[in-house]
Amino acid sequence: MIVPGTPIHIHRLAKKIMMELDAFEGSRPLLDDVDVLIVRGMSRGEDWDLDNLQGYLESVLERCDVEVVDPESPEGKELIEELGKFVVERIQAQYADEEPVSVRPVENPMEAVDAFTQGEIFLDPLGFERLKRDLEALGCVAAYTFGRTPDDLGVFLAAWADRSGIGPKSVELLVANLKG
Repeated sequence: MIVPGTPIHIHRLAKKIMMELDAFEGSRPLLDDVDVLIVRGMSRGEDWDLDNLQGYLESVLERCDVEVVDPESPEGKELIEELGKFVVERIQAQYADEEPVSVRPVENPMEAVDAFTQGEIFLDPLGFERLKRDLEALGCVAAYTFGRTPDDLGVFLAAWADRSGIGPKSVELLVANLKG
């Protein structure tokens, strides 16, 4: 039996999601910590619905027993904030022996530019939408979704691909134990 919230539990859920997307083979962890796993991969899956990528990603999470959370709902905003703070805590822990890393929330693009030029880590809840807009301007279709499991794993799933459907599709997945 797999104990909920353990690294094995986190890895199994991430593998299940990446397998559903046909992106497991060749995927690489960007961050593999006790309570969080961030994975990037490429999919060559042919069954992606690029006309409704958002709905497709949501259906992948649902098939993996992850409850999709609307990012505009109060629960969604709380989950986004939890995931953001969680990742920042992990980044700060990685640099614990060095000078403390400053973290602050930003409310508008100018604050983000200011934080970046000062070398700060910043929480940018609008960053997902900005990234999506930039990818779409480059001729890609992009979408992201959030979810939560009954045992309190938080999930963020993003994907983008060329609008023509030619070539691989990029996937980025974060699975975090929010009970940590």
